[in-house]
Amino acid sequence: MEDTHPEALRVFLDLNHNLPVQKKIEQIIEMYEIVNATYAAQEREQHPGADDREIFLRVAARRLGPAIVKRAYGWAAGE
Repeated sequence: MEDTHPEALRVFLDLNHNLPVQKKIEQIIEMYEIVNATYAAQEREQHPGADDREIFLRVAARRLGPAIVKRAYGWAAGE
């Protein structure tokens, strides 16, 4: 965090350190959902004719890698 003032970073870390575990888990889930929604939106933009299943698989391939998605779901982009 080179662009963050040291005092601001200290305050952030102190606040984060004192959060209850449940709140930290909720924040992680929220961040995961935001990233997933962003990936899905990007895939929909790049592949406007794709249905929900294909978008799911394309996002999974971005997160897990195409080899794992091929093995787990039997799907690969372009097949």
